[in-house]
Amino acid sequence: MKISDFAVKNYQFTLVIFLMTVVLGLTTFLNMPRSEDPVIDAPNFPIVVIYPGASPEDLEELVVDPLEKTIYALENIKRIETEVKDGAAILLVEYKYSEDVDEKYQELVREVNTLRPQLPAEIFSIEVKKVRPSDVNILQIALVSENASRESLKTEADRLQKDLESITELKNVKIHGLPAQLVKIELQLDKVATLNIPLAALIGSIKSELSNIPGGQVDAGNKTFNVKTSGNYSSVEEIAETIVYSLQGKNILLKDVATVRDDFEETKQHHSTQWLPGDLCHCRLERRNQHL
Repeated sequence: MKISDFAVKNYQFTLVIFLMTVVLGLTTFLNMPRSEDPVIDAPNFPIVVIYPGASPEDLEELVVDPLEKTIYALENIKRIETEVKDGAAILLVEYKYSEDVDEKYQELVREVNTLRPQLPAEIFSIEVKKVRPSDVNILQIALVSENASRESLKTEADRLQKDLESITELKNVKIHGLPAQLVKIELQLDKVATLNIPLAALIGSIKSELSNIPGGQVDAGNKTFNVKTSGNYSSVEEIAETIVYSLQGKNILLKDVATVRDDFEETKQHHSTQWLPGDLCHCRLERRNQHL
């Protein structure tokens, strides 16, 4: 007897089976665990190399290239993304998702430890980590301009970051794409030579102004106050007013022998699968985990 004939002739039985299937499906759907950010153990492993004092070029030649050659020899490697900076390198090793996470982690640690004696002894640490994503990247907002200065981009990015952080649904807002700010001091060597100011004295004066030195305690009746000298600068103008030398009873300020201005770090060598054209700043938003 065909199944279709049996189902038609015994329609009561068919209806009961159908209703039971519907009820079972609804019960399973309503009671199964669900979350917006399910825990996923991805076979992705960042390798963090700390090599103090090494330039990006030295890191790439002495550390990154041997590591990449060794890792690419392993089976089921999907790709390796590398970022090299002064004194540090990060290699993101991605296996195919069908691979066992724990097994591949042990394999990678074993290969890195085997290669370690062949790498420079000055390397401070090489650490293989696991990726355990807990946040969902919701949005990336890019601020792009062909003629705006980096200062303007950073000002707008800071303003946008402040506005976005006021949204309670967002867990974290970060700014990427702009190099770190710094203060650049350009000495006017002709003036330094004319005044016969030793360079060591200039450097020592600036360093001493930056120092935070405990000054002890002051007893006032039954109260005790801690005294501390703070060397934190609050503006470029304040740095320019630093006294760097005394000559014939006259104080020489830093601005008398140098140009002090805000600047950004030089762009370092960077290996990645994505390149950002021009001056680009983007905010990375992460939403809070919400389990349903």
